[in-house]
Amino acid sequence: MKRYILPLLLVTATVTSTLFVSCNEDKFLEEKPLDFMGGNNSYSTPADFDAAVNGLYSLVRKEFYCGNYDRMNEYLCRTDFMIRADPPTSNLAADMNSTGPAAAWHWENLYKLVAQANTIITRIPKSELSNDLQKMYEAKGRFFRAMAYRTLVYMYGGVPLQLEEVTAPKTDYTRASKEEVLSQAIDDAKFAAENLADIAHVTDGEISATAAQFLLSELYLAIGENQKAIEAATLVINNPALDLMKERFGSRANEPGDVYWDLFRMNNQNRASGNKEGIWVIQIEPNVTGGAGNTGNAFWVEGDFWQERWCAPQVGLFRIKYDGKVLTPFAWPVGDYTGGRGIGNFYSNRHFFLDIWGGKESEDFKNDIRNSIYNYPRKFKFNEPNFISQYKDIFGDSIDLMNPQLPEGATLETGASSQGIVTAPDQIPNRYLTAYQTKCTHPYNHPASQYADKSTYMLTGSAGKTYTDQYLFRLAEAYLLRAEAYLKSGQKDKAADDVNVVRRRAHASEATADQMDMDYILDERLREFGIEEKRVLTLARTGMMTERIKKYNPYYSAAHSADGKDFDSKYELYPIPQSFIEANTGNKIDQNPGY
Repeated sequence: MKRYILPLLLVTATVTSTLFVSCNEDKFLEEKPLDFMGGNNSYSTPADFDAAVNGLYSLVRKEFYCGNYDRMNEYLCRTDFMIRADPPTSNLAADMNSTGPAAAWHWENLYKLVAQANTIITRIPKSELSNDLQKMYEAKGRFFRAMAYRTLVYMYGGVPLQLEEVTAPKTDYTRASKEEVLSQAIDDAKFAAENLADIAHVTDGEISATAAQFLLSELYLAIGENQKAIEAATLVINNPALDLMKERFGSRANEPGDVYWDLFRMNNQNRASGNKEGIWVIQIEPNVTGGAGNTGNAFWVEGDFWQERWCAPQVGLFRIKYDGKVLTPFAWPVGDYTGGRGIGNFYSNRHFFLDIWGGKESEDFKNDIRNSIYNYPRKFKFNEPNFISQYKDIFGDSIDLMNPQLPEGATLETGASSQGIVTAPDQIPNRYLTAYQTKCTHPYNHPASQYADKSTYMLTGSAGKTYTDQYLFRLAEAYLLRAEAYLKSGQKDKAADDVNVVRRRAHASEATADQMDMDYILDERLREFGIEEKRVLTLARTGMMTERIKKYNPYYSAAHSADGKDFDSKYELYPIPQSFIEANTGNKIDQNPGY
């Protein structure tokens, strides 16, 4: 018994003496973790802060990938270039509801990014870091905070500004003005640009001073500081570590294609591949936890990038009626130029399909490599074995969207009647047969585990994701940002010079100073970036959303909208999520106008 009682008495005596020596109960109860990580010792060493910064990258990736279908709207809904096939009529009252998933998704994830950045910034002064390391980690935190507030202000307008770690419940937030939020984002980006390493000295996927300068250029444009935007973009453009790619390169340079196609092939986005164009590249690592590319995941897994599924056509439902039979010329899903496991929920409108290239008879339509058969295919080769064996002599080996001629007696019929019937060639494109940007998929190069039969490139049911690393900032955009700043400062000749740097790489005709206006630059952004950029953010930043949608996208016209009305400018901004308004009991948060 004694061997058990003695230790207990010692422990009791120790506790008792401690209580008598000090009456500071708060000090006594303060937890001092010695062999595990806790709130008081998690932000001390460089390893601690590296782990925290990795969390910031993870949050950016999550918000960028968007998760499932409803959240892809940041790319494609409320834009001037894509039609949403499901639903076939626009219903912005439902899509933009303050209690709906899309508004809450971006709000919540962007504020998680703000909160994590604030924690890093707030904890730095009490850490063991040297002065130089303190500046570096603060710069990283402030870069991500700038990114978060930049996106929030484009999407929601003025939003609450929180610049310190929140350690207790807070319910009295107020909305700052749009100008105040942008000013804070600029201050953060400037600090990052002054204290981060140059792009030549960071690892692939890592932020840099160069990325911060790029972000500054865009932010200065957002507040009308055109000369400062020019100066920031010039620092990026003149960086000796960067250049537009003009020759074939990378993992598939020995295959048919062109340099623009090479930019989007698997493993070609980072500097390690020889690519000098990527400024900040989001990393996708198939079958790595958090890598956004689990080849076995079924649908709706947040953290996977479903761009192939939404942006490539669903050719398996394309039909031709001939001799009393309904024929299926395409197998699906096949990892060739028919688009993998696409379902065509978003497809090109006429403006993106035809007009921005100058029409099908123009030299640019034929010569601009961004519109080539490799990057924006419009001719689809039949790949269904039974169809080929029985009907090749009648239909040939392919169908050309630009001249979809069928033999006498044949008509186009697409899908079941509930999914819509195409009865005339001039009703192409549609979700089942449309030109699309192959940057969303992997022609003949999906991950090995995605093939049900590699000999025919037939894919499994879990296909539909995009596995290439994704550009967030690319040098071509720095030229177009500077062109925009030159245009807005009245220097149209210099704007044309910058646009032509991008167009020359694409083998497109030279633009003239007289052509320079915001419509032209936004069209050039479509030609160069298309589904690559978050188009909604660009249209919101430039203030051109309503004008461009009404001018170019009939999907949002009265004829095709659920409410029978043309696009309403109130939808330029998301509503503030109702859940936040109701939780903020200590102060009234005004909803965005019209909601």
